[in-house]
Amino acid sequence: MHVTKILIVIFFILFMQYCHGQELEISGFISSSDGNIPLENASISILKENKILAYTYSNSKGYYFLKINYENSSAKYIISANSLGYQEEKKAFNLLEDKNYNFNFLLNEKTEQLNEVVLESWEKIKVKRDTITFKASAFEDGSEDVVEDLLKNIPGIEVGSNGDIKVNGKGISKLLIEGDDLFDDKYKLLSKNLDAKNIDEIEILKNYEDNPVLKSFQNSDKVAVNLKLKQEKKNVWFGNIDIGYGVKNRYNSSLNIGLLKKNIKLINLSNANNLGQKAISQTQNESPLTSNDLETGGKIEKKNFEIVDIDNISSSNFSNNEDIFNNSFLNSLSFLTNLSSNTKLRSLTYFTYDEIQKQNNRIIEYFIQPDRIFFTEQNNIDIKDLSISNEFELKHYSQNESYFTYNFTFENNTTKTNGNLIFNDDNISQFQDTRKYNFYNHLNYTKKLSENLLFITYGYLGENRTDQEYTIDPNIFSDLFSNEESLSIHQESKTPLKYYGFISELTSKLKKSEYQFEFAALVNEDKIENIFRFSDQIPIDTLSNRTEYKNSSLSFTGKFKHNISEHFRVNSSLNFSKNFLKINNTEEDYFFLNPTIRFNIRKTKFGNIAATYSYQNNIPKSRYLTKNYILKNYRTFTRGTDQIEKTNNHSFSLFYSYSFFKEQFLINSYLLHSFSNKSYGLNSLITEQTNFSHYQMVGGGRLTTYNLSLSKYLKFISSSIKFQTLQDWSNNSIIVNNRISELYNYTGNYRIQGTTYFKIPLNFKFGFQYNRTKGNFEDQIASNKYLEGDLSTTYRLDKKWLFKFENKFYSINDNHYNFINLNAYYTPEESRFSYTLSANNLTNIKEFQDIYISDFQRKETNFRIIPRYIILNIKYRF
Repeated sequence: MHVTKILIVIFFILFMQYCHGQELEISGFISSSDGNIPLENASISILKENKILAYTYSNSKGYYFLKINYENSSAKYIISANSLGYQEEKKAFNLLEDKNYNFNFLLNEKTEQLNEVVLESWEKIKVKRDTITFKASAFEDGSEDVVEDLLKNIPGIEVGSNGDIKVNGKGISKLLIEGDDLFDDKYKLLSKNLDAKNIDEIEILKNYEDNPVLKSFQNSDKVAVNLKLKQEKKNVWFGNIDIGYGVKNRYNSSLNIGLLKKNIKLINLSNANNLGQKAISQTQNESPLTSNDLETGGKIEKKNFEIVDIDNISSSNFSNNEDIFNNSFLNSLSFLTNLSSNTKLRSLTYFTYDEIQKQNNRIIEYFIQPDRIFFTEQNNIDIKDLSISNEFELKHYSQNESYFTYNFTFENNTTKTNGNLIFNDDNISQFQDTRKYNFYNHLNYTKKLSENLLFITYGYLGENRTDQEYTIDPNIFSDLFSNEESLSIHQESKTPLKYYGFISELTSKLKKSEYQFEFAALVNEDKIENIFRFSDQIPIDTLSNRTEYKNSSLSFTGKFKHNISEHFRVNSSLNFSKNFLKINNTEEDYFFLNPTIRFNIRKTKFGNIAATYSYQNNIPKSRYLTKNYILKNYRTFTRGTDQIEKTNNHSFSLFYSYSFFKEQFLINSYLLHSFSNKSYGLNSLITEQTNFSHYQMVGGGRLTTYNLSLSKYLKFISSSIKFQTLQDWSNNSIIVNNRISELYNYTGNYRIQGTTYFKIPLNFKFGFQYNRTKGNFEDQIASNKYLEGDLSTTYRLDKKWLFKFENKFYSINDNHYNFINLNAYYTPEESRFSYTLSANNLTNIKEFQDIYISDFQRKETNFRIIPRYIILNIKYRF
């Protein structure tokens, strides 16, 4: 009761403070000096003693409106109007009670713009402050179908094979459209489906921050990409219908509908195909935001691991999923509206359905002593995957310089997998039924207490549950368990996870220094339950588990940033945390001290350099602590350990980036090295039939990663070129068949690629890649070399006809493959219709062999490939 009274008093004080004073209205009109051009998105600020009291932006007609609280003061107030390309204008006034104000502004154009650097004509690239603008028409060859195809042409932008977008090696924070975020981290729905012909400009936004309070307080190192529509697509319904059908019943059809106005934005995207493009992959984020650092705007979202996964037969070589036979459907609806001038509501709903068939033949070899173990697999699996999700987000910016966001997401996913396997000469049938749901709640509040004091608090609540049923027929373990082969193997498992907590941070900014004090209280509740039985017999206790895992932590972090000079900054942090770990009836507690220090040389003519050292303590995850064995696939059992020990990790990193946008010369490089003295590793007993593994404490390991990326736009030949290399070295202590040994792995990747933007009808995209992998275990070495080359040629015959020829070459050891695709595009003048005829895999390759080396094993796999087909697409744009 005492706590309740205190909370009521605090709420009353805050409410009175918020309601203090009478609100006065200020409005007006902003235009160019001749009064003929209303200025949209001009900023209007109200200042008192150089402190901003309120601000807003003019609408598409040049009008603005805002409110401020009346204060009985004789101080002078200033209203300022500013717009890019125009001179700022200020007016002074006294604030009187019971009076509303109207201020109109006629802004004069600037005679010089020192902050603007035009790299070429406006038709190509323009740099203005932290925004780099690319004219889409100058970087397209006419064959682009969706936004992702267009972004691949932009210098400095990289689109990975999984659809992730990076700018100069850094993952983007948002993919915006007309300045608004409609898809959050599901931006692949937009980039993989929106028609590229709608886009007029692509903007790279450096130092991006969507939190206006945080943006006014400190700089950001995030980057975003903004898509600007063609003028005729604004404020009207637009979209396209694309119907494609070909030989062997191949199809690829889509429907896009959009409306983008100032106060409401709506985009509906649909696609159905059987050309290898999975629907669920467009909603998956390979690099989810899971940061505790409130400066990054990260969200804590967790998913429990899946115990069983028999879908492990895809190849990573194919960017177009040539090895996936599918029937897929996707529909997403994104909606954003301005509830008021300071409040936005966003909603995203999507539905995906995939039917997938995969086939491969595989040879697996373990290079272990005394004799190598060797076996074969022939896999044929059918997958049915259904996913539904809904997300909504509310954002509110208050005039008292506070910012509030609430985000809620619900996901439901059901997957049924049937697998037919021939293991050596044994026929095995597998069935996996997986049911998952997740929901996330995120609440953020930012308050600028004064010019030098900022308060941020973040609370979250999430729940993830994964239920699985796994069946194997016949009983392939009859010899092991001395029972009948006619029995079936059944395992039911559940892995529910609940997590919640809050993090609060107070930041004080001085002239050259910044102090941050963070307090966090976090809880993770995790369970692993499984029951193993043969047919309808009683469960086997030694192969069943019930593990309850709870980790609670209280932590305090002190952070210090100091600008030694204009270009040299030091960042440091020291985290104190008390962790309470409960495993079933066992309780442990740990005190951790985790330091981090970072030296940063930035904004010099030589680029940016950063060096970081961090020390991190860890406690074991729940899957390391199960008591009994769990069946993971048809030949692998894994259990945990009763050893509960903390582990630690030292990490060193060196980063370098250089951005000379005047010449579009970009460099991004990093070197990471981490090591630990001990870690949880697997002790494996491997035979030709089974693999029994259990976790235990083993010696530590080391990991070194080096990346270098150079990108240059060659203006004199209207081309861009990029070189990239990625190197990985690792060594770990492992135990196999009662032998403790060191495992060494190396992966090296080198790639060069280029794009031309000639004004002649002929243009090219080319790339060459070389990969090398090597594994060394107990002096037994396995290695593999991989070459890949690709050349894409576009030829524009006239304004109506465009031809694209794609050639992709692979060489893996002594096997060579050549994929050829041909596309013809016909776009009649002054017509809303366009036509595309595509002939894919003209060489009719039906099988592809890949070799993969990891840990102490080598996998040689033959994948079935989608055979040659021709498809005709008819698209109507409106």
